[in-house]
Amino acid sequence: MARRGAVPRPFGRISPTHRTPAYSTWCVAGVAIVWFVGLSLISENALYDSLTALSLLIACYYALTGFACAIYFRKVLLTSARHFLFIGVGPVVGGLMLVWLLRLSAVQMSDPANSYGGTSWFGMGPPLVIGILIAVVGVSLMVATRIARMPFWKERAGVVDPADFEGATTRGPES
Repeated sequence: MARRGAVPRPFGRISPTHRTPAYSTWCVAGVAIVWFVGLSLISENALYDSLTALSLLIACYYALTGFACAIYFRKVLLTSARHFLFIGVGPVVGGLMLVWLLRLSAVQMSDPANSYGGTSWFGMGPPLVIGILIAVVGVSLMVATRIARMPFWKERAGVVDPADFEGATTRGPES
């Protein structure tokens, strides 16, 4: 994402020794430590509820990814039955299933009795409140990067060029 300009450049730094993301790994570790210690001080139940809330965000992300796959590759969907099934139907059906599960989970998490502590936050279960707060923070950061006019946001959303797709294989490089 840093290479494309969606996030600041330092997040794209790669460790020459380990060939892994260096700066971003430390940032994620720092956020995880602050999150773990902070919620552990509040209560252990809040920590467990935050892990439960993570499932909402993961389901939402993967559902959007499934829909985006079919949209991005829409020009090649009808070129073969294989493309239609694996690039169109599969991701869209998966996305729809995840939306359905997301809705079921949100309804279940809205009941405070289903949380680890059985308490209510703002009339809802803590996992749902935490999930909503994390989503709001994420969307706020996305809007902030767009306002900052990061290069990524200047690009027009594209569609895969069918000519680039010709001869593509699902196998890796030959040994």
